[in-house]
Parts: sequence; C-alpha cells; structure tokens
Amino acid sequence: MGAKVARPPVPGVSGVIGRMEIPGVGLRVPIFPDYDEGSLRKGIGHIQGTATPGGLGTVGLAGHRDTYFRPLRGVTMGMEIRLIDETGVYHYTVDSTEVVTPDRVEVLGIASRPELTLITCYPFDYIGAAPKRFIVHAHLLSALPDIAPP
Repeated sequence: MGAKVARPPVPGVSGVIGRMEIPGVGLRVPIFPDYDEGSLRKGIGHIQGTATPGGLGTVGLAGHRDTYFRPLRGVTMGMEIRLIDETGVYHYTVDSTEVVTPDRVEVLGIASRPELTLITCYPFDYIGAAPKRFIVHAHLLSALPDIAPP
C-alpha cells in the first residue's frame, strides 16, 4: 500500500461521492450523497446518518430494484463488494441477505464491526410499490483502503 491519492470516483458526474462495484454480478454504479428520487435516477444513494466507507459503524446504501440494484438478486455469501471514494477502495465481503418488511430499520444498526447494508425493494419483479425490502449485509475487510484507480 502506497500513499493515498485523491481522485474523483466518477470524473465529470456532478454530486457523485463514490462508486460501488460488485464484480460477481457485474454491478458498477455511482453513489450520491442522498437517496432522493433525483439521485436514485442516476445511481444509488447514501443513507443520511450512516457511516462513510471505511468508517466505524454501518454504511447504508439504497437503490431501486428495477434499475441499478436489479443485479442484487444474484448476490451470494462471500462475494466481494468494493466502495470507492476519494480516499481509496474499501473491500467488503457479503455475509448474508434477507427479506424484511419496510419498518425493520434495525437492519441499519451499528454492529460490533464496520459493515455495509444495501437496501432495495422486493420482490424484484413486482409491479408497483413493493411490499418488502431486500437487504444485503457485508463486513469491511480492512479499514485501510487501496489507492483508488483513475
């Protein structure tokens, strides 16, 4: 590991704070600072009040099931998830997935180790406002990031 080099996560895209990649399902998507409708049309959103990549606590990211988060249906235990921001690349490993009701906000609770929680509506093929949420839980492998790629 060398010195950290600050690089924009997605050059030329306004408001982007990072990028998420899940190579096992072919997902590569920009992360926006909020999960409002405008942000979710362009990528996925960081849930306000949750940790930042590599930080203590749980990073919460939300996205639409019928756009950017559709590939989550193929996520399995042990898959790698990368969060890339100006400080570098943080590596997470998927621990589990679950389907919950929308009121189960404890899925974003702080665990004993830094974690990542991805949230989207479920079922994936449901038409209209889906009644449940699909959750991906992952843990951070190292608090020291790799240098971000250009």
